[in-house]
Amino acid sequence: MQYYNNLKELSRGTFGTIHLCETLHDKQKLVIKQIHLDSKENKLDTANNEVKILKSLNHPNIIKFYDNYHHNGIFYIVMEYATGGTLQQLIEKNKSIGFCPQSVMDFFCQILMGLDHIHDKNIIHRDLKTENIFLTGLNCDVIKIGDFGISKALLNEKKANTIIGTCNYLAPELCNGSAYNSKCDIWALGCILYELCAMEKMFTGPVANVVSSIIRGRIKQIDTKTYGVQMRNFIHKMLELKPENRPTTKDLIADSDISPTLYSLGVTLGSL
Repeated sequence: MQYYNNLKELSRGTFGTIHLCETLHDKQKLVIKQIHLDSKENKLDTANNEVKILKSLNHPNIIKFYDNYHHNGIFYIVMEYATGGTLQQLIEKNKSIGFCPQSVMDFFCQILMGLDHIHDKNIIHRDLKTENIFLTGLNCDVIKIGDFGISKALLNEKKANTIIGTCNYLAPELCNGSAYNSKCDIWALGCILYELCAMEKMFTGPVANVVSSIIRGRIKQIDTKTYGVQMRNFIHKMLELKPENRPTTKDLIADSDISPTLYSLGVTLGSL
C-alpha cells in the first residue's frame, strides 16, 4: 500500500476487505481489495483465480482491473472505483418512487452487455446480484459488473458443481445440488430485472423458505400496468426452472423488445 493513501474501508466479506484509496502522485481514486492469506485456508488460489478472470475481461460494463501484488501475507487487487455506489443502494434510495420503465431497461441492458462479454470468455460469474453491480459516470448512470471473487472459468469443462453464491439469487439447479453452467447467471439476471421493477427481491425470507420457493418456481409478478406484459414475460423467460429452457445472453440481446434500448446505448447487433 506504499503507493496509495487508504481513505476508508468500504466493505468487509468472507473473501476480503474492500478499501477506497487514492494514488499518492495524482490523487486518482480506486478500490483495493485486501485478502489475508491465512495459512489454514488456501486463499491464494482464490485470489489468483480472481485476478486471472479480471485480466481476461475488458468491457465498458465491467469493473476494470489495474494491478495486483502481495506483501507481508496480504494479497492486494487494485481495481476501478465506481463513484455511484451499488445498484442495491440505488434501489433502497428510490424504494418509495421506483424506476420508470426506460430506466429499468437502460440498467438491464448494460448488465446484459457486461454479462454477455463474461459468458463469451466461458466464465460464470456465480454471484450476480444488485450488491455486485456498480454505478459510475458523470451522472452515475453507467453500470459496471464487479466482484469476481467466486467466478469460475469453465475452460474445457462444460459444467460446474460447487454450490456457491447468494441464496436469494441461486438458480434451482444449484439449490438441487445439480451440475450447472452459465444459465445460472441468466436466472440471477431475471431476479435482478424483477428487483428493478418491484424494488424488492424476488425471493425473500428464511433460507429454507427461499430455497423451497426457488425449487418450486414460485415467481412473483411485476406491475404490468407500469412495466407492461412484455417485461413480465421477459422476466419469466429467464426464470424458467429448467436451465435449458432459459435464453442465452445472445438470445436476450437479439430480442426485439430490447433492441430500441440497445440502440440508444450505442449497441448494434452487428458490433457484437
